Amino acid sequence: MPLSRKLFGGAVIATAAVAAARVRGRRSSPPALPPPGPGSHGSYPWRHADLFFTRAGAGAPALLLHDLYAGASGAEMAPLAGRLSGALETTLLDLPGFGRSGRPRLRFGPDLFFDGIVEFVRHQVDAATLIVGSGLSAAYAVEAAVRLGRLARGVVLIAPPEPSGVASIEAPAWRPLAYQALRSPIGDAVRLWRSSAAGRRRLLERSLAVTPPDIEQRADGLRRFAGQPDSGWPLWSLWAGDLAWDPRPALSRLGAPALVIWGAEARVNAAAPEAYGAVRPDMPQHVVPGTGRWPHVDAPDEVAETLLDWCAVEGVERKGGEE
Repeated sequence: MPLSRKLFGGAVIATAAVAAARVRGRRSSPPALPPPGPGSHGSYPWRHADLFFTRAGAGAPALLLHDLYAGASGAEMAPLAGRLSGALETTLLDLPGFGRSGRPRLRFGPDLFFDGIVEFVRHQVDAATLIVGSGLSAAYAVEAAVRLGRLARGVVLIAPPEPSGVASIEAPAWRPLAYQALRSPIGDAVRLWRSSAAGRRRLLERSLAVTPPDIEQRADGLRRFAGQPDSGWPLWSLWAGDLAWDPRPALSRLGAPALVIWGAEARVNAAAPEAYGAVRPDMPQHVVPGTGRWPHVDAPDEVAETLLDWCAVEGVERKGGEE
């Protein structure tokens, strides 16, 4: 074996070993979490883990679901919730494995999230609910709404997964190998970077069209959530592709009204709106200018106005309804 390859292999092994040691050390002394946002806080005792939530406002219930990434929590949806709380009762949910919710030590899959959302609406909200999802959770929101039936008052998909064409979005065939690699010291090195303040700042810079003045504070908050014990369990599945889900088949079966909101600067596939419109031609879609992956963070006022206008047209804000 050439000397250069030996040196490279040794460097990789050494880096992985250092990363593994730092991850083990972080388990014994995790960083303190930032204080929760305004509102009343609670925990729903789901059978796999306790699910943390924050509730504020008055009106018909709306459940807001964050995107999935290292350091994710319901705090991502707080700017939008603040604009909606005058018209809706908003609930920010930390999805299983993220934020302040429990982190079950198992291999995550989409069904785990479907089940958590459905059970939370049925037993904690216990009323017909508007479900708003960001990124991958938007795909889960559609499937959960189908299962909830009349308990789903409507679904809002904010920057949902983008199909490359008419073909379905599928998990990669190599995901079993990727999952095992991510659970090794090599995966510890990946997680150490993605859960660092620098790594989370990079995420924010790529996800937002405009860099906020408090980006360092936001990155530190994400770092603290990402550094909690057992935070790797959902991330291994996420990065291996286990959590990929195409919402379009469920959209075609959904009885409740639906709305899609896109960030103008974030779409990789310019034809993504057409791909969604093909399965549901009557579904309105709105593109927010000057926004990135998270238009509800870049422009919460415009997203809230779009959402509430749509609610008024569809009658989603009216209370009532039975399962």
